[in-house]
Amino acid sequence: MKGAALLERQWRDGGPLATALRPLGALTCALAGWRRRHAHGRPAVLPSIVVGNLPVGGSGKTPLVMAIAAELAVRGWRPAIVSRGYGAHPPHYPYAVQPGDQTRRAGDEPLLLREVAPVYLSPRRLPGIAAAAADGAAVAVLDDGFQHLALHAQVQLLVFSGARPLGNGRCLPAGPLREPLTAMAAADALLVDAAAQDALGAMATPRRFRFRIVPVDLALVRDPAIRQPLSGLQGRAVTALSGIARPERFTAILASLGARVQSRVFADHHPFSAKDLAACPRPIVMTAKDAVKCRAIAGPDDWFLRIRAELEAPFWDWLAQRLP
Repeated sequence: MKGAALLERQWRDGGPLATALRPLGALTCALAGWRRRHAHGRPAVLPSIVVGNLPVGGSGKTPLVMAIAAELAVRGWRPAIVSRGYGAHPPHYPYAVQPGDQTRRAGDEPLLLREVAPVYLSPRRLPGIAAAAADGAAVAVLDDGFQHLALHAQVQLLVFSGARPLGNGRCLPAGPLREPLTAMAAADALLVDAAAQDALGAMATPRRFRFRIVPVDLALVRDPAIRQPLSGLQGRAVTALSGIARPERFTAILASLGARVQSRVFADHHPFSAKDLAACPRPIVMTAKDAVKCRAIAGPDDWFLRIRAELEAPFWDWLAQRLP
């Protein structure tokens, strides 16, 4: 097992490497706690909703950001999404993602988010929100940003998912947490799936709202307008291709739909090549985030799983009460 994979496993299950790194983890926690206590964030020119997390890695933020932005649009707001743009190389910041952008310029997640609302890339979130406001947006939804303390957002949401949502409970590099658990108190609410709700149990936290990730159908990578129902996966052998933080969740969804799954796992945000795809038995099923990188190199039997996040009804009334 490679070093990074070994460490990530020990972030979840514990082990000698994670134990040896505890002093560095304690230092990370202390510095992050000091930084939060002394932060003086400023409000943005738009009402802002942060969808963030404490652990590194995938927790379901992207589909939740999409669901929140889409629902705000249905309710008459004009949402924009602001993202740091991991792996993106735009010509300037802030940058408004364009429909024809390639992943090298815009990044993979921003291109996916662009399907539901305008997206602005800005490592410094305040200028990104200002650019969105100048283009007519009425509310900003931030993909990540809980640790961006220069911004004082109207709504701070933390996402937790899976049976070990806090890992081993330690800060980087001894565990997966960016900040100590005390930072959870700065959130207005937690968004949790069923497994995380059970894992957090009676722990004192901000108010929790449940969400779930629902598979929708399969779409052809090179022409997403072509769809097939999920029933087509029943009993079918497929290659699950993924370059995401927690590929086991994607694989588990496909298996739950009746597919016989062979996994091909790459690093998070992997820049796929035609050679990568050619080495995989067909049919391929990948994530929507990976599909935006593979559209130009995909074959006739390469598909991606469309999913959506569903939040319980009380969340929307709660959110509306917090927006001016």
